[in-house]
Amino acid sequence: MTNQENKIPIKGYATFDPLKHCWIGSGFQAEWFHDLPIYKNKKIMDPLKRIADETEEDYQTLEKILKDAGVKTYRSFLNINKVGSLKNIFSPPANPRDHFAVIGETLYAVCGPIDGYTDVLKRVPRKNLRIDNTPPVISTASICRVGKDLWWDVHPDVPKQIIDNYAQEWKDEGFRVHISNRGYHSDGVFCVVKPGCIVSLKEIQKYEENFPGWDVLYLPDKSWNTIDPFYQMKEKVGGRWWLKGEEHNDQLIQFVNTWLKDWVGYIEETVFDVNMLSIDQNTIICNNYNKTVFDHFKKHKVEPIVFNFRHRFFWDGGIHCITQDLYREGTQEDYFG
Repeated sequence: MTNQENKIPIKGYATFDPLKHCWIGSGFQAEWFHDLPIYKNKKIMDPLKRIADETEEDYQTLEKILKDAGVKTYRSFLNINKVGSLKNIFSPPANPRDHFAVIGETLYAVCGPIDGYTDVLKRVPRKNLRIDNTPPVISTASICRVGKDLWWDVHPDVPKQIIDNYAQEWKDEGFRVHISNRGYHSDGVFCVVKPGCIVSLKEIQKYEENFPGWDVLYLPDKSWNTIDPFYQMKEKVGGRWWLKGEEHNDQLIQFVNTWLKDWVGYIEETVFDVNMLSIDQNTIICNNYNKTVFDHFKKHKVEPIVFNFRHRFFWDGGIHCITQDLYREGTQEDYFG
């Protein structure tokens, strides 16, 4: 294979265009902790081993789903055998969506550390790659692409000059840029399934104004406090993560809160029923069966594929989070005239 043949093509104008190349995350290996005293602590290591093994099983299941649909897949792995101390624990490349975004024909790496992702990045043509990790960073998981239109939710702490620079860059490429300042990941609260079809937690984007005539399904805002096992654990973890069955495992909770705090997110902010990945306008991968959502899909002739990412509540990562579409067919189409 020549160097040129080994390169990964980059293009993406809409979240529902036919997906052809996709990046999938990876977790960790329990053997990383082999030389540390905690390795013999079953209260800590047994749950971590379960997370490690089942996370990798699920990544491989997702990879098969995508390959069966004709999508070429890529994985990133941290090249680590063991960690010498707890202070040297790297965050696994679990959620590529949180670090990268494809806009037009450019892959942007503008959101936090990219250690663990370099094996894929080095295969991206230089002309298609933009790396800028100087703080403050931009949340790439809060950029939604719909042809000529980009919906971009920016954290209030990002300086106006940085916002203006990126917005002008995209406008120069023919995009219309719509900016909001709610400060959370858009893919955890709404999903543009296909032209004319949206699933949303609540009125996020002033849909009647911004998506006139589109059919929006509003899901009920179910509080995490109604999930009793999580509620038992919530105060101990600050609402950040949950591992079912370990609500009273204080040794594990203290270990994760102290040493793995960069691995977890804030699951209270995410509704995984909207965190989905479209293969094309008629096929979408979702986390679980939801009759209300599936009826909405049927109405719009969308076929759902259920993929249960078992430890999404630990990684704070749904299907959209643990993937990054690198190449989709399609052009910068105007869906709003």
